[in-house]
Formats: sequence, structure tokens, C-alpha cells
Amino acid sequence: RRTAALPHRCTPQMLGLIGELALFVAFAAAIASGVAYVLASRDRLTPTEALQYKRLGRGGWLASLGATVGASVILWTLLLTEQYQYHYVYSQTSSAMPFRYQFSAFWAGQDGSFMLWILMTGAVGASVLWWSTRRAGITAASVKARETFAAPVMAVCALCLGFLLSMVIGLKIGGIQIGASPFITLAEKFPDAPIVQQAGYVPQDGQGLNDLLQNPWMTIHPPTLFVGFTMMMVPFAFAVAGLWQRQYTQWVQPALPWTLVGLGVLGLGIMMGGYWAYITLSFGGWWAWDPVENSSLVPWLIGVAALHAMLVQKKTSGGHKAALLLTVAAFAFVSYSTFLTRSGILGDVSVHSFVDLGLYNQLLLFILSIIGLGFGLFFYRYRDLPKPAAPPATLSRESFIFMGALTLALTGLVIILGTSAPIFGRIFRDTPAA
Repeated sequence: RRTAALPHRCTPQMLGLIGELALFVAFAAAIASGVAYVLASRDRLTPTEALQYKRLGRGGWLASLGATVGASVILWTLLLTEQYQYHYVYSQTSSAMPFRYQFSAFWAGQDGSFMLWILMTGAVGASVLWWSTRRAGITAASVKARETFAAPVMAVCALCLGFLLSMVIGLKIGGIQIGASPFITLAEKFPDAPIVQQAGYVPQDGQGLNDLLQNPWMTIHPPTLFVGFTMMMVPFAFAVAGLWQRQYTQWVQPALPWTLVGLGVLGLGIMMGGYWAYITLSFGGWWAWDPVENSSLVPWLIGVAALHAMLVQKKTSGGHKAALLLTVAAFAFVSYSTFLTRSGILGDVSVHSFVDLGLYNQLLLFILSIIGLGFGLFFYRYRDLPKPAAPPATLSRESFIFMGALTLALTGLVIILGTSAPIFGRIFRDTPAA
């Protein structure tokens, strides 16, 4: 074991404790940032008061990002120095694995992939912060839009970050377990196993990655996919901010670049995963794909439909209801895809499904919060939404774009309905067909 590679005077046990503490700090800072941005979004605040709350929110976000980076560095250190007394390291790495797979083992397991998603969310949120403060080379209207949307958009992002961090803090309150920490030891994971309870016991080697994951695509496909998932959060946040601040059409202009980049990256990640599945698992056809592959496709289809609705709204000032609904739905299906993958509900029918770590209720709460926030605000503001002066002509370009967007959205719904068939089947029998 390469324990000599650890920092001077820093034991593996100390590193694990620091990692857990960093995750607690990140979670608390994310919550504080969200509260500050909610306060900054209130009406009737003076510019000075709003600026003070925004500074607090920015400080909380950057503190959360810094703590997340620190925890990630510690986890990589434990993986690369083969500290097999930690359950995550033991279950994902082995001495025989090449460096690239030891490095990518960071996101091979459930808790580690959440860490990757959290890291990406922190970085994307920091990009939104940079966007909101940039003033050089932009118009006065763009400056006003950034000032209007910065606080509510970051409040929604902080909500998402807080939920994701809750999945890995590993906090136990009474009989309730919140999250599954990547820093738990074998002794903590298996309290009834006498061999791992021996003082100083460290396995000589780990289990290593699943053979199907020891593929060069493992190093690039999951990070690309998670960047795409994270980027889809930003248009969702703009749509919610538009409903929140009654800016029912103005949110589209700043949200469009984030939507384009997010869909491009997510589409690239899906294509990488598709190619990997063909060469590794020999699926033999698109519709024979694993359920999790299909559930990742659905947010992209809905997102592309939303993009076209946004383009129509930008051009004609119509279609804002479709743009809002589809943008909210795209990220709602991101959360649903996460639920399918990580709750264990498709464990018998999917080769991608992670082992259930007891996150079912947390993931369900995450989905319900996203759906409740987005669709709840939409229907609450529905009567205030402006109506177009006249519907577009039947044979106009806008009508054809809407028909194309509707086709994409319905295709996504059909795919997700079929993908969820094992879940619906449980209503009627204990062991439904896959």
C-alpha cells in the first residue's frame, strides 16, 4: 500500500475525519447561501440591503465550493494511496488497476458520483456568479437582467446543491439516516463483522472496479454526463426566477446560452454512453438499451423541445407558457432519472442501477421539491401570464417549430413511460416483467 504518499503527519483516519467535516461545512454553507439569496430576492429592499445579502450568498456559495473541493481532494488521495480501511476505497479500487481507473473510481460508486455531481454544481454555480457580476462589453439591458435574476437564480441553485450535499453527509439524527458518506470505514459499514473490528485491520487489497467499468470511456463519459445534468439546472433556475419575479418573458434571453451549452454537453455524454454500451454490452439496438440510458435521453429530448419554444418566444413574444413548462419538465426528468438510477427501484432490471444506500426517501423528496417548485409556481402565476395578441398562422414557421417541439416532448414521455414500466407493474404484482 502506498501510504507513504499521504501528506506529512496526516494519518488516513485524520483525512477521513477532515473529509466528513468538509462535507458538513459545505452543506451548512449551501443552506446559508440559499437563505441569503432568498432574502436578497425580496421586494422593497434598498439597493444596499440587497447587495449585502448577495455578498453573504456569494460568500456561502464559494465556501461550499471550497469545502467540496477539499473533500474531493481527500477522497482522491484515499483512492490513489489505496487506503482499503475505507469502504468506498475497498469496494472500488485494487492494487492491480491502472492509474486511470483508480482516478475514475472517484465516480464509480453511488456516493462518489454524487460527489462528482456536487463538484460540478459548485463550479457551474460559480460560473453563474461570474456571469452575474460581469459588466464589461454588455448592454445596459443585459446589466439590468443580471441584477434582476442573479439572486433568485442562485437561490434555486443553492436548493439543488443543498439536496445533493444531503445525499453524502452521512448524518444520523435519532433513528433517521441522512445521506451516505464516502468516508465511512469498513468497521462502520460492517459493525457485525468480527474481522474488520480488529484494531488496525486493513485489507491487503480491494475488490476493484466492475469489469464492465474498466473501459477507457469510464474516464470521460460520467463527468461529461454530469456536466450536462448540472447545466440543465441553470435554465430551470431561470424559469423559476422568471415566475418568482414575474419576469415571464425576460428570463429567456439570459437562459438561452446556458440551455444551448447544457444540451450540447448532455447530448455528447449520451452518445458516449451509447457507444460504450454497444461495444461493452452488445445491446444491439437503441430500444434494447438499459433503462437508465433511456432515462438520461428523456431530459435531453424535453430540453431540445424547450429550446425551440424559447427561440419562438424570443422571436415572437409568444409561446412563453410552453417554454416555461418544458424547461421545468426537462430538469424534473433529470431528478427522476437520478431516482431511477440510485433508489434501487430498478436494481433487478438495470445493469447501471446503484446499490440502494437508503436514499429512497431523500431522492423522492428531491423530485417532489423540484416538481412542486417549478410546476407549483407556474400554476400559481398562471392567471398573470401574458396572452399573445393572436395565435400564429397554421402554416407559419413558429407553428411548425411548436409541432416539432411537441413531437419531441411526446416521444420523451413515451420513452419514460416504457422505462418506468417495472415500477408501474408493482402495482399489480410483486415480481413484474422487466
